[in-house]
Amino acid sequence: MHCHTTISDGYFTPKEIKEIYKDKGYYIVAYSDHELIRDHSDLSDDSFLALTASEFSVDDVKPSFDIPGGENSENAWCARKVIHLGVYAKDPHNTFHPATDNTLFDMWWRAQGRDIGNINCDGYHREYTAESINEMVKRLNENGFLVALNHPSWSLSDMNDYLNVKGLWSLEILNYETERLSGSEYCPYIYDHMVRMGMHNLYCNMGDDNHNKGGSTEHSFGGSTFIGAPTLKYDKVIEALENGNFYCASGKNPPTINALYVEDNIIKIDCSPATDIFVTGMGRNYRNYMTQGKEITHAEFKLEPRDVMFRITVRDKYGNNAHTHFYNVSDFLEK
Repeated sequence: MHCHTTISDGYFTPKEIKEIYKDKGYYIVAYSDHELIRDHSDLSDDSFLALTASEFSVDDVKPSFDIPGGENSENAWCARKVIHLGVYAKDPHNTFHPATDNTLFDMWWRAQGRDIGNINCDGYHREYTAESINEMVKRLNENGFLVALNHPSWSLSDMNDYLNVKGLWSLEILNYETERLSGSEYCPYIYDHMVRMGMHNLYCNMGDDNHNKGGSTEHSFGGSTFIGAPTLKYDKVIEALENGNFYCASGKNPPTINALYVEDNIIKIDCSPATDIFVTGMGRNYRNYMTQGKEITHAEFKLEPRDVMFRITVRDKYGNNAHTHFYNVSDFLEK
């Protein structure tokens, strides 16, 4: 769900990314190069689907904390807040750039002499304000894109930032490359906070954000999203993403959630071998199976009205986690 290629600042070409990920068992890659939306449907076939995507951003103009040398120092960028949005086209051929000013491309691509062709955009100039960020999301939604908030920790976001973004489809709760570099980009607690504060329709996803510098795949294959589409067709995959028919998992050999269902007010989970299975509600009503090193593949929990909403985490012996999004208890509770 988060991948960079030679179209922006990645090492591998889109075709090379396809072969590398297919070799590891992937069926879908979202090609989310910075700012540029490209139709990669020529890469799709019966066993692989390329999602048309991008990563849109806007930076604050001043540091978020005091740094040596002040806001004009060479260190200032590392202290500035940013917003990065993962955008996913519902139509694979939709390469219109909402919330985009054509001059945006002058300072990177064109400055490097790169030919990016004519960009079809609406001329909107982005600013790092709550109003402008919400206008970006609004324009993206209106023009047929799902919008995720990416790597909130790397972005230096606090609750005043992420709680004020409206119209999001999902939150990236693991950005694998940044997590490997910083140890601070696994953030389900931010997802919990956003849902608890009223974003009840928000989903959660994971992505690699792989740039593959020097040809390394060290930062690939560690943040995956498992999509429950009936077929490998673009419209069916987008429909599954829109409806929350997916979960996400960490690690290069991640745990899997094979089934999640409710019978007689009992939550039932079937999964790959796990050492811990958790139910997280809106409050402190935690429930878990902790096997003390043994492994299980099934767990059951009572559906609790006081949870209001709940999500499931499956953890394996290596510490990798599979996460569902939040579900409304009322949708399952037998009256």
